[in-house]
Amino acid sequence: MSTSGLRDHLMSDSLDASIRELFAALLRVPVTRIDDHARPATIETWDSMQHLMLVSGFEEEFSIDVDPEEAVDMYESFAAFRRIVLAKLEQRR
Repeated sequence: MSTSGLRDHLMSDSLDASIRELFAALLRVPVTRIDDHARPATIETWDSMQHLMLVSGFEEEFSIDVDPEEAVDMYESFAAFRRIVLAKLEQRR
């Protein structure tokens, strides 16, 4: 792997960990509970009101803007949430 490829890979892992950790902190659950299959039905603290707090927290922490349709899509699962956050961050590059 090239030096830039390794750096991108490490940054990707670090970013993924940061997203997962913030998500868990905002939901007040152990980070071990957050995986791609986590969804509102499996995380008792992830309700519609807390989802608004999640979106707002990520907008503030990562300086991104999430539109209402994206926020609805993010309510599907952690995998969907992370995918949209990463896409927003990629748009800023």
